[in-house]
Amino acid sequence: MAKEELRSISRNLQELQKKLSLLIDSFQNNSKVAAFMKSPVGQYLDRHPFLAFTLIVFIVMSAVPVGFFLLIVMLTSLAALLGVIILEDH
Repeated sequence: MAKEELRSISRNLQELQKKLSLLIDSFQNNSKVAAFMKSPVGQYLDRHPFLAFTLIVFIVMSAVPVGFFLLIVMLTSLAALLGVIILEDH
């Protein structure tokens, strides 16, 4: 029974590896990605993977506070607009 479970896990990992490989291939074959990788910035980041990883992490982590800020701006604007409409109505 344990051997069958190990075979099943191994089979699932192989399927996952194939799907991940296909996903990476489709991403790399995208024309926009290929054009970026041929640019000087893409070639520089390809030669410096730690810098590329750091840049991606920075962008993703900064998207959260920027998104919250924009959400607060929109909600404040909406509240001010509703307040003006309600106050001017009377």
